[in-house]
Amino acid sequence: MIPWTCHIVRQSGYVVEYYDNGFSILDRYESRLDEMLSFRAEERPDELQCVALDQTLEVAASLTFRQAHEWARRVAGLVSRFVPERGLVLLCFENEAAVVAGFFGCVYANTVPVLGVYPSMVGSVDRLFDILEDSGAVAVLGPRETLMGFRRQAAGRARKVKWIPVEGAESAEPLQRRHAADLDDTALVQYTSGSIGRPRGVKVTHRNLGTNLHLLAIRSDFWLSRRGLVWLPLSHDMGLVSLMFGVAMGGTTWLMKPEHFITRPERWVQAIDRYRLNFSIGPNFAYELLARHVPDSALEGLDLSCWTQSVIGAEMIERGTVERFFSRYGPLGVKPSILRPGYGMAETTLMITGDSRDGEGVSFATFSRAGLAEGRVGPPRDEHDERVLADCGRVIEEHAVLVVDSETGDSLPDGRVGELWLSGPCVTPGYLNREQENRERFVTGADGRTWFRSRDSGFLVKGHLFVTGRMENSLPVGDHRYDPDDLAQAVRQACPVFTSRSVAVFRHEGVLCVMGELSLAQARQVAGYERLLADMAQAIGRVCPVRQLRCVLVRQGGVFRTPSGKIRLAATAGAFAAGRLPIVAEQLFGQEALERVEILAWGKTPL
Repeated sequence: MIPWTCHIVRQSGYVVEYYDNGFSILDRYESRLDEMLSFRAEERPDELQCVALDQTLEVAASLTFRQAHEWARRVAGLVSRFVPERGLVLLCFENEAAVVAGFFGCVYANTVPVLGVYPSMVGSVDRLFDILEDSGAVAVLGPRETLMGFRRQAAGRARKVKWIPVEGAESAEPLQRRHAADLDDTALVQYTSGSIGRPRGVKVTHRNLGTNLHLLAIRSDFWLSRRGLVWLPLSHDMGLVSLMFGVAMGGTTWLMKPEHFITRPERWVQAIDRYRLNFSIGPNFAYELLARHVPDSALEGLDLSCWTQSVIGAEMIERGTVERFFSRYGPLGVKPSILRPGYGMAETTLMITGDSRDGEGVSFATFSRAGLAEGRVGPPRDEHDERVLADCGRVIEEHAVLVVDSETGDSLPDGRVGELWLSGPCVTPGYLNREQENRERFVTGADGRTWFRSRDSGFLVKGHLFVTGRMENSLPVGDHRYDPDDLAQAVRQACPVFTSRSVAVFRHEGVLCVMGELSLAQARQVAGYERLLADMAQAIGRVCPVRQLRCVLVRQGGVFRTPSGKIRLAATAGAFAAGRLPIVAEQLFGQEALERVEILAWGKTPL
């Protein structure tokens, strides 16, 4: 990475870094979250801050930096009437312009915004009341109609909580309290998706957010992308930080509702073409939807050469997805260098590893699946032993990643698989109201540094990070442990009827269970469930030495997911054990049956 040179200027009460390429950003050592929007409102008041799109991709609403700032000041005046300073306020907005005013309004009132609820997501009612109980938030802020919908389903919960309609800001007295907070005070609380256990509230400080935004800008060329698009829920860390990135960089962010993308994935690329957008972000499954579920007619005439950067992360990155994506969109002007891999989580603010600005985009390497299950890195024995992993890049400046033996706490060398421990100024101080878990997960190392135990497993090769999976999800097979995402990918590759995030692998009553979810349309494509169940069993039998296997087909909705779309393995397994899933067909395969399906696959007569 080539470092940029800058000079620091104090202007109108702000401390600003101006770089020799024209890029500017607030000094992270002197600035707080409340200054991010107000600075841009003064510096470029009439430039667009955000544009919200409707389902036809027409502009539903837009705000300049000045308008966003003034609206936030009125929201602050409203919030201050009901919430004491440093009180917690749960935000309840869709991907709309009002979320900017709501978020910064809480900040301007010197209260702490809490994020984690997207109103239209399945399960949002229970999630909202769970977060209220867990966080101790004293108020909920959102559109009146949305709040009324939640209150009607309260069933006696959250009796003392204040419900604040954002529309009340129209008549409120503007307010903007400058934060006297320390850089290490909590700026916001971000709730995790809950893919592993109950969602946790991550306390993100001013230093955490300022450092993450600053380093991502300096180490990459994202600053060139003054026009970005976010369809991920702004209640999710990946969506929120993307929006904050636009504010910090002084760029314009186009907002699309997640449901508009999911129902018609082509809207993502059509919006990029129509508004000549440069930057976007999404998990692996989003690029899979673009590759597989967009009709050719929806792409006619599109020119995507303007799309120069796009982050891929939040879940395992699959080579097949990336190859299909570029095969489909390369002819429309999408270059391989646009896809930038990253690894991180709410506990690290967002990204802690990634591609530098001189990188060539996401790349992959092939390893021995059996070797990784044993904790060692090496080449595969044969095609069935191949496990392809994405290179998640190098750790960002001022941070460190250790690969550690989770039982002894000893650091492991390159080429060994262990738990990933993360350290640096983007690592958050811990979870809200979870002191015991904080002591277990945020530990002090022999070097005196604080390390976050991610509970992810992975390894380093010449400073590049490869992630193998979640330790809590790993499945024992014989003497070794296998990653369920890897096994699910093997099933999807063998059974193309299954799409990304439609296969779950877990243990049930001591037996490995692989579950495939079929939509009504997919179910019609399947000639016979017996053949599909056998193909699922064969795929698993070829990649791990399983002796007994249960294969299950369920209707849509049978695989449980988080608000961001990740599979909730524990919840899915629990519902299966309780008999609460819409099962279409299932079969238990013993060792002889597994051998039989393998023989049949070679076209031989079984013995």
